[in-house]
Amino acid sequence: MTYIAGETPVHRCDPRIKIVLLFVFSIALLAAPSWWSVGILAAAVAVVVGVAKLPLSVMNSSLVPVYIMAAFSLFFNVLYSPGLDGVLAGLLVAVRMVALIAASFVVCFTTSSSELLQAFRWLIAPLRHLHAPVDDIALTLALSVRFIPVVEDEFERIRMAQKARGADATGSLKRTLEVWSSAFIALFVGLFRHADNLALAMDARCYGASPERTTLPGSD
Repeated sequence: MTYIAGETPVHRCDPRIKIVLLFVFSIALLAAPSWWSVGILAAAVAVVVGVAKLPLSVMNSSLVPVYIMAAFSLFFNVLYSPGLDGVLAGLLVAVRMVALIAASFVVCFTTSSSELLQAFRWLIAPLRHLHAPVDDIALTLALSVRFIPVVEDEFERIRMAQKARGADATGSLKRTLEVWSSAFIALFVGLFRHADNLALAMDARCYGASPERTTLPGSD
């Protein structure tokens, strides 16, 4: 699932504004110096999710890979700096990571692919004066954002396949790391396969054969 149709204020918001706000939010979140500032920004994401009426089950399942990476981050922070300081530092990184990806999901779930492409194209249009390939850059950025939910779908498929084969991530820490390491290896292999299929599809549609781009109305 990538785009969830709706008539909420978040859905109706101009895609260009969403992208700019996401960019500003990312900088503010990474630069936030304290728990208070990070907590306020994370709460803002939760409010936007509520306003957009996005299913919590979809958001939660989409964030499962992020939860795992956040857990790894917490573990290595504690390993590097044992004690309360290490725990707090690891938790701060984990919250930042989850909030940032959740904000990206909000943009993905409330904006169609064609809207994202047009928004990116408009935002970087001044680069045409420098003879930059604006259309190609815009398409790459739009596909990058659109691939975020694809990561979740691929991870869920791998997780279900592992479960069907009896791979249990519970137990000792060594066993847990082995299971999740193999899952992430399979995830990256699957993503490269998706990218290769996308390249073949674009080539079959003669992408780049004409300097003038067209868009199918109402396409996602």
